[in-house]
Amino acid sequence: MNTYTELHDHPVFICGHPKSGTSLLRAILDSHSQLVVYPEETIFFRRFLPRAKSLDRQGQLDLANRYLIHIFSWNRELQPPSQAGFLDRDYSAISYEAVRCQMRELVESNYRHEGDILSSTILAFGKVSGQISSSTRYWVEKSPYNEYHTEKIFGWWPEAHCIHIVRDPRDNYASYHLKHPEWSAEFFSTNWNRSTNAGIQNRELYGNSRYLILRYEDLVQSPEKSLRQLIKFLGIQWSASLSNPTRAGEQWKGNSMFTDRFQGISAAPVSRWKENLAFPDAAIIEQMTGYYLDYFQYPHQTLNNMPFFEALDVHWHVQSWPIRRQLLRFQRGSSRSIRNHDQTDENIDDDTLND
Repeated sequence: MNTYTELHDHPVFICGHPKSGTSLLRAILDSHSQLVVYPEETIFFRRFLPRAKSLDRQGQLDLANRYLIHIFSWNRELQPPSQAGFLDRDYSAISYEAVRCQMRELVESNYRHEGDILSSTILAFGKVSGQISSSTRYWVEKSPYNEYHTEKIFGWWPEAHCIHIVRDPRDNYASYHLKHPEWSAEFFSTNWNRSTNAGIQNRELYGNSRYLILRYEDLVQSPEKSLRQLIKFLGIQWSASLSNPTRAGEQWKGNSMFTDRFQGISAAPVSRWKENLAFPDAAIIEQMTGYYLDYFQYPHQTLNNMPFFEALDVHWHVQSWPIRRQLLRFQRGSSRSIRNHDQTDENIDDDTLND
């Protein structure tokens, strides 16, 4: 593709539940020369867009400065408040002012809908960082729960592609719970089911050529096979660089909640739940996500080894969860405590969670 106008309409959105491997997938794609990959989450649909609806063009640009390109003012030595929680990041080599001016120029020349603010932001980053050439095919964005916004994605960008990564919910919870211990196994399972079901529904609605679902375990245990599946899906060239994940062109060392640091794609996190997840929590997750465990061929390993009456107790505990959730809402007087853990929470951020 030779023009920014064409590139505006060719996004790739990474979808999936927080802690499912979305950051690893972004880092893998970042290494490919035909892709411009934004180095941080924009949370565009859940945070930026609701605020932008009532603003004029200038107001939307000002909002983009605050919520989309602020990362280019991050500096390890002179850390602004927005860098809290991201102390390992440093994009000071990329000029904030240059990205701001380039974004404004692209918006003014290509604006059709609010989504062009996002595409202009990422393409401005690509131009300033020297990543755009005649061979560039897509721009890439990753934020948790993008799967809930496919109607807008495919409405604005009919040629868009989405890659949804799914991880064994027991491993997903074992990692996620370290950052958010307030999430119960029941609440997590409800949220994970919702995200996973959205991905399956999207694939049925938009087709395999537009919406790919990839298992995290396949990606890390059979990387070459999964990477070739990815390049076929995107129609890009094979590159050995895909095996060396990066962030904004720099070596990516992983963001494991278990303090692992990887030089490449590692299968070490697979089945870690067996050593790090409480037995009752594992049983609850297996009971509540059982349909999708079967769908994605994850084995039931906890419930199958429980004595009959213990398994029965888990079953009844899970069956009472919807009633207990409603009581929780009633007792606290509002849905605020639930909303703070729901998929609409703008503060749920994969990078914040060290996916």
